[in-house]
Amino acid sequence: MPGRRSGDRRTSQSRSIVDNFRRGDKIQVFSAGRQLDGNGTFIRAEDGFLVWEDNSGNRNTTSLESISVRRLRKRSC
Repeated sequence: MPGRRSGDRRTSQSRSIVDNFRRGDKIQVFSAGRQLDGNGTFIRAEDGFLVWEDNSGNRNTTSLESISVRRLRKRSC
């Protein structure tokens, strides 16, 4: 399709956002500098999307194109 970017390029660039996350990591997801749905849990990244669960137990699929993700540090005992 003319004028459309390559899906592979977009996925590889945006995937680097979550390369160091593991399933179960506690995260915060931001879009345009605003936090989305509070804190949540990282599930996976696939096909240019972040799959994560918010604290209400809802599974979310968010495009990696315009988000930032921050891992929440675990507290020491």
